[in-house]
Amino acid sequence: MAGTNGFYRPRSALARAFYEKQRNDRHLQELDQNEWYRVDSSRLSPELRQKFVQLHSDEETKEFLSSSIDKSSWVWTQIWYLLAKAVLKHFWSITDINGWLGRGSMFVLSEAQARLLLRSAKISGNAAETVVDVGAGDGEVSRRFANLYSVKYATEISASMRKALNNKGYTLLDTEDWWRGQKFDCVCMLNLLDRCSKPKTMLKQARAALAPGGVLMLALVLPYKPYVEVTPDHKPEERLPIQGANFEEQLSSFVEFMGESGFELSSWSRAPYLCEGDFAQAYYWLDDSVYVFTPKSIESDT
Repeated sequence: MAGTNGFYRPRSALARAFYEKQRNDRHLQELDQNEWYRVDSSRLSPELRQKFVQLHSDEETKEFLSSSIDKSSWVWTQIWYLLAKAVLKHFWSITDINGWLGRGSMFVLSEAQARLLLRSAKISGNAAETVVDVGAGDGEVSRRFANLYSVKYATEISASMRKALNNKGYTLLDTEDWWRGQKFDCVCMLNLLDRCSKPKTMLKQARAALAPGGVLMLALVLPYKPYVEVTPDHKPEERLPIQGANFEEQLSSFVEFMGESGFELSSWSRAPYLCEGDFAQAYYWLDDSVYVFTPKSIESDT
């Protein structure tokens, strides 16, 4: 039925959902995806400009987006997801639900993009190297470049996500003691610091777990808006001291904090933190800052 302005206005809930999805997906098609990777260099220090690695939407990124678009159009599957979530949310966390349903996978870096960032730290991956993904989720984010290392480990508190990690060939470590004893050539904390209760403690653990010559690969959504699923008020016990009114200012503030925490910046970039879509939209994204850090040679922990 046409409204008074001449536009079609669907009446049923399902028809309205289809209509809204088509409108949202048209907006996605019109997006300039290059904006996901751009920064305002005039707001950056000379050091940050020098260590910036320009990324682009490559083939692996486009494959993820194409797959997300296809999955979002599977009507009966999306209806099943909605019904299952409506029931299970009374008993499980959203993370556990997504893990059980096998939905909501994320994407940050392709293998080629990870290689570019690691190259600046003179890390390329070889048969002797190990990687651990801390707070790995279903492993889809790190899976794309974990094969740069011969042995891959992970930590994750969600039972359904741990099962997914096992199926992807990750060796699971204890979430409390993963950093004790064994050393790793690469510690990944990809969009973890704004979702865990004690990010400062996690960074100290990461530093202790790095082997000589090892690197910390880190991703953080900016602007910084921490949300902790497992705390009663969803606030972290430790808050990162990030200041700034825009992406570049917050990035500069975070890099300064990391320096005070005993890490040296090797390279960084901006990339979209992509997530598979649903009945409302083909995919979602946030602005991610992605870094490779190395531990400073002088111990600064107290």
